[in-house]
Amino acid sequence: MIMQRKSLIPAIAAAVLLASSGPGLAQVQVDGKPEMVHVEARDVTVREILAALHDKFNLSYRSDDALETRKTGAFDGPLQRVTGRILEGYDFAMKITPHGIDVLVLRQNQPGKSAVAVPSAVPVRPPMTAAEAKHFASGHFR
Repeated sequence: MIMQRKSLIPAIAAAVLLASSGPGLAQVQVDGKPEMVHVEARDVTVREILAALHDKFNLSYRSDDALETRKTGAFDGPLQRVTGRILEGYDFAMKITPHGIDVLVLRQNQPGKSAVAVPSAVPVRPPMTAAEAKHFASGHFR
């Protein structure tokens, strides 16, 4: 009985050390400039990554979602592309201005639900008719 207890103590100690070291390993590092960003994430939430991007590049974001999806990986590229890759699995809108990027995270993608298309503010010109094509070919414009 005493032998079993002695062999159990190191196993319990190892389990406690492994359990306590998990959150300590979570980290995010952000380097670069907005034109070329390098993000390394190790078991961190999307919210923590966005907070790090906010601190480094003044990226602003808003969300009603908890943004608790955990990510691990390296992300490289322009800030808007990196942000889009980090938000994979979420529905979001991004506004890019000369002053920075503003991101609105709507919710996590839900399987079986279709995405909503937002109509363009610029009207789409319909294709030319045969008469218009003939008129254009003769050197006149629409």
